[in-house]
Amino acid sequence: MRLRFLLLYPVLLAAQQQPLPVEPASVLNAGEAAVSLGAGYLHDQPFPLSGLSGDLARVGTLRFGIAVSEYAEMQLEGTLLTALTVRERRPAFNAAVTTTNDRTADIGDFTVWTKFTVLQERRHGLTAGMRLGVQMPNASNESGLGVDEMNFYSVFLFEKSFTGRLLVNAGLAIYSDPARLGSQHDMFVYGAEYRHPVSTDASLYVQAAGRDGHTGPGVPRLATLRAGAELSRGPLSARFAGILNSAPSDKARGAELTLTYRFTVIDMKETPCP
Repeated sequence: MRLRFLLLYPVLLAAQQQPLPVEPASVLNAGEAAVSLGAGYLHDQPFPLSGLSGDLARVGTLRFGIAVSEYAEMQLEGTLLTALTVRERRPAFNAAVTTTNDRTADIGDFTVWTKFTVLQERRHGLTAGMRLGVQMPNASNESGLGVDEMNFYSVFLFEKSFTGRLLVNAGLAIYSDPARLGSQHDMFVYGAEYRHPVSTDASLYVQAAGRDGHTGPGVPRLATLRAGAELSRGPLSARFAGILNSAPSDKARGAELTLTYRFTVIDMKETPCP
């Protein structure tokens, strides 16, 4: 079953400090694309590898997805600019090469995804899929905001409708260790979201996501709670959320706003040429 309001997704921050956002198992309609642009703010956000912490602003959180069939979707997501106002510096592995400025900024890491839907709710009572991703090290460690490492993701996706809609994600992430040459961290990544409609054009949602397992200076355990509202009008939608991080080493809090526009790229209903 296709979701009319499958429109908005939180976009990744730099690799160090945020878990993966929760992803629906269903894809966009075949031939359709969605582009999202947003901004966010986090107070008292730590960066364990560089030892920096402070107020983090994100400008241009970007996501583009296109459905190449009714079962597959290609995606690109990342942040055009992340800027940190440094409030505190702690001794850390990468502190010696990190900028000494009171403000630091960089592009965020970008991730390329391929998502497949293998079960559809209208036929099987449950939508299930898989998402594979590669995260590129766009943010530099000299800025204090990046880790200069590539990461790999393999996540199973589940989606079920009843009064509202429940999304569940669970999978494996392979993080390169920025503090040890030739080492990696295999971590369990998870997430769940419940979305409840309050009208035909509005819904409320709550989301929890995190990662756990073998950790290191640049790949700490993470846990994040989001709660907010989503409004849609035709092809345009807006999503606002409050954010609360609850990992032992990360208690940042803040908010984000994302706008998404859906449009048709290829008309799959066109009659093929003879």
